[in-house]
Amino acid sequence: MIYETDAKPFASMMKVTWQSCGRNHPDKDTMSYWFNKLSSYELATVEKAFDEWLKSQDDLPTIHQIIKLCQHKVTIHARLPSPLAIQDNKRHINEVQTYIAQNIKPTQDMRAWAHKIIDNPSRYPDISFKIAKEALAAKYQG
Repeated sequence: MIYETDAKPFASMMKVTWQSCGRNHPDKDTMSYWFNKLSSYELATVEKAFDEWLKSQDDLPTIHQIIKLCQHKVTIHARLPSPLAIQDNKRHINEVQTYIAQNIKPTQDMRAWAHKIIDNPSRYPDISFKIAKEALAAKYQG
């Protein structure tokens, strides 16, 4: 939170929270202490944390409880990747297509599987070796 812009909304929120729990408004020292402890979070995150607390509890929260609720929100947003620009996406797509075009050649030999078996007969069962020999001996009839 930024003191110049968020101090007044924060003070209002604190007053409403204390009032909704049937307590007197917090004094300036209390509000200043809370503001300093929560200053590393955005005001919207702090407001959501207070809202969550008030929806589920009748008592006033402690700073520790509000910080836990704020941290939960921060970790969720920290895990989201930053979106890439459309041009970056197109550049990545072009890089992948170029790599595929240069490094992955389509198989022209329809009997390449049979050559692999015949080149390494100890890695395959006898029936596979037999079928591979027959496939290589056969002529294409189309």
